[in-house]
Amino acid sequence: MARLRFVTRFCAAIAAAWLPVIACSASGGGNGNTTGNGEGGQGASGPGAGSSSSGDFGGEIGLTSSGPGGEPPADAGHQTTCDDAGNCTCINIASIGHEGVWGPCSSDSTTALQNWLNTQSTAQVDNYNMEKPTLTPEFLAKYDVILLQWMVTKGAQNDDGQPWQFTPDEVNALKDWVNNGGGLIALSGYQCNGQGCTIHDITATNQLLSFTDIQFNADGVLDPARTGCANCNCWGGPVPLGGPLPGSVGTWNQDTPIGKDIQSVGAYIARSIKSTTATVDCTDGTNNFAVHEEVGKGHVVAYGDEWVTYSGQWLGTAACLNAQMYTDPNSPCYERSAAQVFQISQFWYNALKYAASSIECFTIEDPAIIK
Repeated sequence: MARLRFVTRFCAAIAAAWLPVIACSASGGGNGNTTGNGEGGQGASGPGAGSSSSGDFGGEIGLTSSGPGGEPPADAGHQTTCDDAGNCTCINIASIGHEGVWGPCSSDSTTALQNWLNTQSTAQVDNYNMEKPTLTPEFLAKYDVILLQWMVTKGAQNDDGQPWQFTPDEVNALKDWVNNGGGLIALSGYQCNGQGCTIHDITATNQLLSFTDIQFNADGVLDPARTGCANCNCWGGPVPLGGPLPGSVGTWNQDTPIGKDIQSVGAYIARSIKSTTATVDCTDGTNNFAVHEEVGKGHVVAYGDEWVTYSGQWLGTAACLNAQMYTDPNSPCYERSAAQVFQISQFWYNALKYAASSIECFTIEDPAIIK
């Protein structure tokens, strides 16, 4: 298990009724022609029981310990704490499953997401990407948010291995954890494109979502080869999900906590989502791509793709892309890099803010984010 200091300035924005002043800072494969299994770019007891502290740290104001009428605030157990090295923590996140291995140029990483969190938040993230953890009440009690990723035995390009299997006791433990206030974010679409390809990335995820109204379908929507996206190479291959860009599909619902202030993000060979009562955040009228719902005291978010984790989508850079095409007014890609046309940080802010909504000390310092 690799321990990552994902920092997303989940610091203080507690209700004004509780605090007159709160401040906190610091917070797949294929290359243009996809074949076979690859998913990649074209073209070039209550969750998170944490220790608490209050008062001043590093010149910043900590969270107070009482709410209106002297009652403790909703996140009294999640006050920001800092160690001697100045590493501050507000909430705890577990990322479960392998991270994506495709992205622009079929060779991208997810380090931009990790760096964004590390430098702009006070969240601590434990990364369970090599071996399946056992979901017991004791394990889950350490966390406030769980991110479900590619839960398979191998997680390599063109080789998922077998899906992880969870016992009924593990599913029930997760159900209880969410009902008691835990936040769950589920992604999909990590691999598999082409006839005869077995989709493995939905198996474990759907098993863990079985107590919700949400399931991922075994399909491959948002394929640029089928949507006629002539300029998708400008941002590394994915279809623009939402927004006015050429080849765009669907719309983000501006009236939901997940869709608000998002125009477009990139998606490539995603899974559509089946639900009956969950709120739809992004759809093309036929397929739902993002949904959320309350389960007891907890919140669940599902999004059918993993391209929101890739560095090329955050930074607009990739080895197969020529940066000059973004500065040449005669280029169809002029001022259309992924960093210029997609709202990736807004997506993650919205998803994490909703999932961790019971934790009032969660906020992010990022000028690109509309709060």
